[in-house]
Amino acid sequence: MEFKEFKFKNTAAVEVENEYLSIIILPKVGSKIASIFSKKKDFEFIFQNKADKYQKAEFGADFAAYDCSGFDDCFPNVDQSKLLINSQKYVYPDHGEIWSAEFDYQIKEGKIILDYHSPFFKYDYHKTIELHKNKISLNYKIKNNLKTAFPAIWTLHCLLNYEENLELNFPFDLKKVINVQESNYLGEKGTEHNFPITNDKYGDKYKLNRVNNRGGILSEKYYGSGEIHNGKISAYYPAQAAKFIIKYDAEKLPYLGFWLTEGGFMGDYNFAFEPTDGYYDSINLALKNKKVNIIDPGAEYNFSIDLIIK
Repeated sequence: MEFKEFKFKNTAAVEVENEYLSIIILPKVGSKIASIFSKKKDFEFIFQNKADKYQKAEFGADFAAYDCSGFDDCFPNVDQSKLLINSQKYVYPDHGEIWSAEFDYQIKEGKIILDYHSPFFKYDYHKTIELHKNKISLNYKIKNNLKTAFPAIWTLHCLLNYEENLELNFPFDLKKVINVQESNYLGEKGTEHNFPITNDKYGDKYKLNRVNNRGGILSEKYYGSGEIHNGKISAYYPAQAAKFIIKYDAEKLPYLGFWLTEGGFMGDYNFAFEPTDGYYDSINLALKNKKVNIIDPGAEYNFSIDLIIK
């Protein structure tokens, strides 16, 4: 395994590679994983930044005004929210704080170790990334330094490259989904659909485990209805005979969202599986639904995720 520190589109980057994979991490851009390249398949899985450089985002910035690429951690929320905690108002920014944070990092014992201390919410965010042959292991430790409980949502936000014949493999116990944005085909926000095949609002069959259902411009976002108990999802790219697998602890991340844009958002074509510990996106809504992670004062929250490339 080799490590290289360099500039990638004008920002500090660390490349880690072995005989199977090459990955690029951007510590000063939220610890974003900007590239996961399979040497065996000669294929890039991560949706790339379309600009020639990364812009520096400040706390509270509009996520859509920046690159909208790569694998970001959304924490402590997705949708912007405001919440009183012990009579103090906290603003949970768009897509969370982490994506715009600058991390300290070190390369040690075959790992990239990334650390951030939030000046706004006072938590410590610790993350390690390690390669094992064709597997990327990510381990997280989040410590609440507030003197009160901290409601927080962690969501995986890994934008993957699109291909018209993609096969999407969801957990076997996913039977129904809730549409969470206005959709040309799935209808109004809040409508429930059978999974993996439903009828769209025109009465036509719509395969939720496939892309390119209509061949036109669209975007979709939906969540599994209720908790998911099997933490394995994947995307298969037939043209490359390549598979991107995400394995995670479904007890820690019991809810699952899915995002797809076929030109319907910023003209982009990408998709993302979004395992999360809150339902859904907004702290306020997750608290109302009583489906939110609450980290006790002084407590540490730990979990891990494996990305496997075949």
